[in-house]
Formats: sequence, structure tokens, C-alpha cells
Amino acid sequence: MEQQNTIVIYETVAGLTKEMLAAARQQDWEALSALEADCAQHIATLKMAEEPQSLSRDVRARKLASIKSILADDREIRNIVSPWMVRLNSLMSSLQMEGKLTRAYKQ
Repeated sequence: MEQQNTIVIYETVAGLTKEMLAAARQQDWEALSALEADCAQHIATLKMAEEPQSLSRDVRARKLASIKSILADDREIRNIVSPWMVRLNSLMSSLQMEGKLTRAYKQ
């Protein structure tokens, strides 16, 4: 993959993670999920096509800035989503227990 194509994908992923963070802040889980799927497709493209190559100073700086932005946004998304996931798991466990009790006492 050419340097220019590679950096465009990194910058696209960085933009998507910013959108994911905005969706997480708004608790728009459907948008977050859709953006995450789009992001995963871009990352898969990078994994399949990117070959180790010597990058120009400018491209290397842009790539590093994109990666730092992606990681920072990912960390903040996890900070927002993790408590929600704990509540969701708790709710699901309660529903499972309720289902087991209902089945046990119906017999």
C-alpha cells in the first residue's frame, strides 16, 4: 500500500474514533456500534495491506499523531462504556436468575 493511502486510512480511523467518542458521550449505542464496525473494516484493510516500509518524516509524524489520537479516544470510550457494560451485565444476570427461578417454580 502506498504511503499516502496508508496515512489516509489512519487519519480516517482517527476521525471515526472521534465520532465513536461523541456517540459514547451521547450514549448513542447504535451509532457507536455502527461506527465501530466501519472502523474495524478500515483496520482490517490496514492489517492486510500494510507492509513495513520506510516512511517520510511528514508521513511518520501524521501516522504517529493519528495513532495517539486513536488511543486517547479509545481510552476515553472505554471509560464511558465500561460502567455501562457492568450495569448491563448485572441486569442480564438478574434476568437470567429470574428466568431460572420462574422455570424452577413452574414445575
